[in-house]
Amino acid sequence: MGLYEHLPADIRATVDALVVELEPQAWSTRFLALIGLLGEKLESRTEPEPWQLIQQWAGIVTATLEHLRPDSSVVECLGLMSISFNDQWRAQALGQIERDPRALDRLVAVCPAWEDIVDSVLEANQRRPIKSGRGR
Repeated sequence: MGLYEHLPADIRATVDALVVELEPQAWSTRFLALIGLLGEKLESRTEPEPWQLIQQWAGIVTATLEHLRPDSSVVECLGLMSISFNDQWRAQALGQIERDPRALDRLVAVCPAWEDIVDSVLEANQRRPIKSGRGR
């Protein structure tokens, strides 16, 4: 069982719509669409701190990857795997990114704010660890 099954119904509906829209697309398009979703969420937020939205977005990315079969040979997919809540994907992606010094450069070329996004996801997880909420 993946994260998808543990998400609230409204978030699952968002994931379902994303999967339908993104399935026929290349990973580069999927990557940019999911980054765009983060931007939309942050622009429309009402609370002063974005941590919950960032964590929610990382959950949407994880659940979407569960349905789109990650491909670790594609740098954009590696980037998404590296910020997912799936420990195995994250470890695999981070290991590959560390072994290929050009991988991070390619991610930043596609999305100049990528390093900031990764830092934001890490900070969101430190402020409110996702694992503490899984048992609810």
